[in-house]
Amino acid sequence: MLVLHVDLTIKPMSKEALERTYLEIFEPAISSQEGFTALSLLRSLGDEEEYRLSIAFDRQASQQKWVASDLHQHVWPQMESHCAGYSVKLYDTV
Repeated sequence: MLVLHVDLTIKPMSKEALERTYLEIFEPAISSQEGFTALSLLRSLGDEEEYRLSIAFDRQASQQKWVASDLHQHVWPQMESHCAGYSVKLYDTV
């Protein structure tokens, strides 16, 4: 299984907007994708502007298909618009 951790630094005063976009737009879009297995948005307890998006797919090919889709090109910019920056790390489960 492939797991992505996307560390998000959100713009000031964007907490509610990011969480709403995640729940209403991003989560419904990604959860319908082939090979999708899990999704979580984690809010840091130490810094309100730090979040981690954890996404799991059955394999990397499924994740790459999602990223290349028109739907991803539509919904990810809406998530990104609330961020000052982000970084992505890929993991393979043991």
